[in-house]
Amino acid sequence: MTMVSLGDLARSLMLQRHTTSANTRLTRLTQEVASGRHADQAAAARGDLGPLAAIEGALARLDGWQVAAAGLSTRLDTMQTALGALNGIGDSLSTLLVAAGTASQADQVDLAGGEAADYLSAAIGVLNARAGDQSVFAGTRTDRPALTTADELLDALLPALAGATTAAGVEAAVQAWFDDPSGFASQAYSGGPAQSAIAVGPGQSLAPGVTATDPALKSLLAGLATAALLDRGILADAPLERRELAARAGAGLMANATDRTMLAARIGIGQGQLAEAQARNAAEETALGLARSGLVAADPYTTATELEATRSQLETLYTLTARLAGLSLIEVLR
Repeated sequence: MTMVSLGDLARSLMLQRHTTSANTRLTRLTQEVASGRHADQAAAARGDLGPLAAIEGALARLDGWQVAAAGLSTRLDTMQTALGALNGIGDSLSTLLVAAGTASQADQVDLAGGEAADYLSAAIGVLNARAGDQSVFAGTRTDRPALTTADELLDALLPALAGATTAAGVEAAVQAWFDDPSGFASQAYSGGPAQSAIAVGPGQSLAPGVTATDPALKSLLAGLATAALLDRGILADAPLERRELAARAGAGLMANATDRTMLAARIGIGQGQLAEAQARNAAEETALGLARSGLVAADPYTTATELEATRSQLETLYTLTARLAGLSLIEVLR
């Protein structure tokens, strides 16, 4: 029988190769135990990465929708908060104006006019609200305030009142200026058109389509501006007409309350739809996350068992290498 033996160099190279292989396997298994995932996904999937790629793509789309939905949610919440503040302004001033319109003292009308100027400035401040770095009621021009200042608005409005000598005439002229595209929309509104719909889920889009030019908001501003004109001395020579103008402005603000309520309800419906879309996206993200874990996760028991076996093998190789390195002819001949 022929005996085949390995030379010292061949034996050394063989041990070195086995040791390197065991070290590489030990590193891989240690990484898998720590991360809970296969270090080589392609090998674990036997080269079929299609299902994993599909899941990763779906998760990326969901993440994009959730980011867009979060931004839109903040915007709608800010709008709803602003409407609450505007309701307070409209309700408070309407009561004051109606009372001034029935008062016998002229100074009550003057007082109501001063209050109206302050409320107009406050309302414009509310409509210039920002969510993050975006102007909420400015449509597509989110980098700028939606409206000019109250003084600038009234300055632009006054020329349209030339010739108005009655409360009805002033009210009609104010309304015409606010309705005229060359009036409020171009001289006081500095925003852009309403933003288009934003995708927030598969097949679902929502639009934050409310700007400061919305009819309900424009009507509120018209009422506030009408009353604020009293502070600018409108109809100064006609005390009875000034009282009538205060009463008309107060009645207009009271009537506008319904429109503001409807606008708040419309925004609320959008908030509800958005919350449902976010919940569906979150549920789908959870399901896809579980599916992805099933594809990429390494079995902890199997991995730990292989890790222990590799560690023992490596220790054996180190021991064998040390013993072979200590061999000598003298020791063998003894």
